[in-house]
Formats: sequence, structure tokens, C-alpha cells
Amino acid sequence: MSFLSEQAIVDKISHRQCFQATIEGGAFTIKIEKYVPAMSAAIHNGSQFREELLANCLLSESERYYEEDPFTGSFIAEQAITLIAHDSRYEYDLNRETSVSVYESAWGKEIWKTPLDSAVIATSQEKHSQFYRIVAAIVEALVEDFGQCIVYDNHSYNFRRHERQDLPVFNVGTSSVKSDKWRPVIDAWLTQLNNMKVDGIDVTARENDIFFGKGYLAAFCHGRYDDVLVLASESKKVFMNELTGEPDNVVLPSLQKAYNATVAQHTKDYIQSVMK
Repeated sequence: MSFLSEQAIVDKISHRQCFQATIEGGAFTIKIEKYVPAMSAAIHNGSQFREELLANCLLSESERYYEEDPFTGSFIAEQAITLIAHDSRYEYDLNRETSVSVYESAWGKEIWKTPLDSAVIATSQEKHSQFYRIVAAIVEALVEDFGQCIVYDNHSYNFRRHERQDLPVFNVGTSSVKSDKWRPVIDAWLTQLNNMKVDGIDVTARENDIFFGKGYLAAFCHGRYDDVLVLASESKKVFMNELTGEPDNVVLPSLQKAYNATVAQHTKDYIQSVMK
């Protein structure tokens, strides 16, 4: 894997070059195989944690892993444009605004033995800001070329902590979508998710059932661009044991294959509608 600076990545995008690279420092990997009006992101996929933070962290690796979204990068790995984060959300949460992206506490647990100093926080926040500068570079290039684009924003969620037994396998959050013009695209995504066949589970997909698409990636794109739709899609952790972190050897490979195929088909249908 090649490593590139932020400026080198932006330059390649501005010249519409196809490439795959990890940002210097290793925070995320970008892949562009072809310029199409769709980008797929997995912003909580990673578990990397800076060495300077480890000694000060109250949480074990397994406790952090529980709230991360492992394997979500693999659900989109076959798409033409992907942005997959490698850093843990406990270092900085890419689905929060930059100024509040570094946790003091989360999910009822304190994170740090002693409060982080301003320099440590600033380092994490700059990595957060850098990620969104790359998001902007990609999205603006796609809107320039195609007039509009989709961002598939892929997450997973723990379900055993909830009392409800009917939680959907997929939840699509759309509360920050500003225009009804996207309704056909959203409906098509929900239909294709509902029609997905995955070994070992019965698939259900609902809109704004347990999550509402209020994360920062959706807010960033919907707040800045009228011609960008973020499909904030949560996958129930039926593909792993959320308590132990062990993957399910039946569900996971089937879901990886089916989800990639579903994104690809939805993107194909969307491109055909855009090109009319």
C-alpha cells in the first residue's frame, strides 16, 4: 500500500486520477477505481489507537472494539470509490463535529485516567479535519462531473443492549435529508436492502427506526451541498458476536458479498437515472 500526503491525494482527485493510497500517518485509506457519482465510506471501521493515548485510557481494547464498527469496510470494499477509516472512534469520532470529536466519556463510561491536554486533543482534531477535507475534495469533484452524487455512509450497531426484539437488520437514517427529490433514491435503497438474501438471517430494512441519520458525515454533506445524498445505513451486528467480537462464519461472508452486490446494483440504477 502506498502512502500519500493530503495534498498529493487532493491533487490526484483534482486531476481525476485513479489510485489507491493510505494517508500519511495511516488514518484512512482512499480508493478510486473509476469516477462515478457515488462514494462509499466506513468511518468507524478502524481500531487504531495512538500510543500516547493507550497508557491514559481506562478502557481495554475489547471495550473499545465493542463500540466500533468492525468489518463495515469489507461491506463496501468492492465499490469504485471508497473511504475507509482505520483510527478508533475513541481517538476521535468522525461522526461528530470536529470540536466535540474527542470523547471525555461515552456510553456511560469515563475514557481517560487524566484529562487530555490541549496538544493531544488538537492532534486528534486535526486528523478529523483532514478526513473531511478529503471528503469535500471527493464530493465536490463528483458534483462537478455529474451534477449530484450519493454517499453510502456505513455503520453497524449493537442490538443486545436494547429491549426490543424486532430491531431491523438495516436501518437507514434520513432525518437530515433536505429535499424530496431524493425520495426515489432512498426508496430504492430500502427496497434493495429488504430484498437482500443473507445466509443464516432474515433481512429487514427500515427507515428512521432506531437511528435517524444525525451523524456528522450526513450533516457535513447535507449542510454544504444541495446535490449530495448521504444514505446513513446501520447494519445490526448479526454478523458477529457483539459481546466477544467473534465473527459469524456463516453470516459474515454472505453479508459481505450481498451488501457489496446491493450497493453496486443501487449505484448502477442511480447512475442510469442521473444520466437520463
